Amino acid sequence: MRLFEIHDQEWFPQFLRDEFVDGLQMILDVTNTYQPIAKLLRKRLEQCGAERVLDLCSGAGGPWPSLVRDFESSGARLPEVLLTDKYPPTKMLSIRESASASKIHFHAHSVDATQIPEHLDGFRTLFSSFHHLQPDEARGLLQDCASRGRGIAIFEAPARRAITLLSLLLIPPAAWLFVPFRRPFRWSRLLWTYLIPVIPFVLFFDGLISCLRSYSPAELREMTKGLATDHYRWEVGEKSGGLLPLRVTYLVGCPGSVFAESGD
Repeated sequence: MRLFEIHDQEWFPQFLRDEFVDGLQMILDVTNTYQPIAKLLRKRLEQCGAERVLDLCSGAGGPWPSLVRDFESSGARLPEVLLTDKYPPTKMLSIRESASASKIHFHAHSVDATQIPEHLDGFRTLFSSFHHLQPDEARGLLQDCASRGRGIAIFEAPARRAITLLSLLLIPPAAWLFVPFRRPFRWSRLLWTYLIPVIPFVLFFDGLISCLRSYSPAELREMTKGLATDHYRWEVGEKSGGLLPLRVTYLVGCPGSVFAESGD
């Protein structure tokens, strides 16, 4: 469903957008939403020989801070990770970069996922952001990856499933419960969460719209028809796990790879 999310709009103030992506980041950290796909991502990055990851629509960093810990605990080699966003929250990203040492870097300038500059190279990743693209834009991004021989991994937690939609009811209570423990502490976060609860509302509203806009595995398979070649392969599937009983939909493309539908 082609609806709009509040935080995507140009009229939405940047300081509120920063608070929104910080709140979303907090929820991702607490629920460990993307833990089920960590092993899959590690294998595909190794399989594609990725030296650098270009993360698109990163917000406040998405799951990469926790994925870094997963890479390190498993003994896997972590490529350089460059975070990009159309509306980069540079202040928060700089804090995250310093906390992650040399593992994660951020690009301070705006990067549109549909118009990626030539000089930004690497294996591309998107976490719960692919649904922001219209079907023609989404297919254009996939076509660009296949044409340029760039690997891509897309992971979507939002979905048009009853259990996922019901889980959205937990978002406002989670924001109210965990905000006081979020670091670094900011009074503005309390203001826009408790006194003027804009952030819990936008988190819930945009979460609902994200689910309604999400692409199903069947739609992703249809989108990649005609893009696969002898030198580029696509893999679509779902993984479940983490704190909540949610399934993460994934679409992975890699040059020169042969995927098993029941892949690890």
